[in-house]
Amino acid sequence: MKKSLFALVLSLVLLTAGVQTARSEENPLPKPDVLTEEEVFTSQKLSVHDTLVIRDFTTDGAEYSQVDEEERVKIDAMKPLLTKTISESLAMELKAKKLFKNIVINGNPTGNAVILEGAITEFNAGSRALKFFVGFGAGKAYLLVKGRLVDAQTGRELATFEDRETGYRGAVGMESYEDLFPHQAKSIGENVSQFIEKLY
Repeated sequence: MKKSLFALVLSLVLLTAGVQTARSEENPLPKPDVLTEEEVFTSQKLSVHDTLVIRDFTTDGAEYSQVDEEERVKIDAMKPLLTKTISESLAMELKAKKLFKNIVINGNPTGNAVILEGAITEFNAGSRALKFFVGFGAGKAYLLVKGRLVDAQTGRELATFEDRETGYRGAVGMESYEDLFPHQAKSIGENVSQFIEKLY
């Protein structure tokens, strides 16, 4: 009994050591340094995949910051436009760069595919008062997104990211979130395309 228990423990120790060695031998690709936060788990370039499936970003459970009830209703009405803009901007950028043989929005993965999925996690409408009285980028409206790249065949997570988009004159101008959010959604698509390009 003691011998069989010892053999079991020994085999588990060796198995664990083997897994750790395999992990340590796999050097992940360097972070592209394009988005606010990035983690890369794969050592293989994305070019090993022939298809990219882009899924529209979800908005379920998103946080509303500096948003009153009237603004929330307007933002809720904008959600379909914003998620569609991210997907279309991303697809257009990647097609222009001739990355991947096939790029599909909201389709089923076929062949050797990688899936991009994510969510808008915060809608921040900003504060005109802070922009006017404080300046220096205070009070700007922004969208916050999180996402990941997943191998369609294995379900393995290849990379994760977070991006906080405050662009389109939001830092210095007095535009409202209604003007800024569509432009920021387009910029998110462009930013994520750069992230993907550097991993390709």
